[in-house]
Amino acid sequence: MSAGGGRHGGTSKPLIITSSTAMGSTVPGDPASEDAFNPDSPNPRVASELAGQALSGRGIRVIVVRNSQIHDTRKQGLVSDIIGLARKKGVSAYVGEDTNTWSAAHVLDTARLYRMALERNEAGARYHGTAEGAISFRDIAEAIGQTFGLPVKSVSADEAGAHFGWLAAFASKDMSASSTLTRKRLGWQPEGPTLLADICAMTAAG
Repeated sequence: MSAGGGRHGGTSKPLIITSSTAMGSTVPGDPASEDAFNPDSPNPRVASELAGQALSGRGIRVIVVRNSQIHDTRKQGLVSDIIGLARKKGVSAYVGEDTNTWSAAHVLDTARLYRMALERNEAGARYHGTAEGAISFRDIAEAIGQTFGLPVKSVSADEAGAHFGWLAAFASKDMSASSTLTRKRLGWQPEGPTLLADICAMTAAG
């Protein structure tokens, strides 16, 4: 055991596990929160958080950072796949009456969150990298249409699978999240551009 190390883990150094804000969603339609965790979630990220819990039990200082859609003018998480699909099909679509929202944060704000989490070094802490908690998916589709000169249309829930393919489960899903506790506990204040601003600036970025 190293000097000053954990009793079981052999180190006092923190281990940061990257997860998704979806892990903090327990009630459909409610924003995901830092203190919530559903161990039975079908999301594959659940394995990371369960592994983190097991390591915590061995005395390792585990910290979880859950990310929303991380973006700049070149990549925007799952939105990049939505953009690629829209350009391929020649139309930017959203599902139904636009009742679902997504959350996001700029890449530089997300990087700063990781640094602050390391500096605080609080074992068992969970943080949400969420600058914008509820961006309308229709607004995302319209920003894509505006940027790439594509028509924007609604597709029904029955049509979503054929149009979006593997992305259908996400395009119709509410992925809103809160970072209220993260901001309070770390003093993290996002400063970067919004997701929609970065989408609209994509052509200028080349």
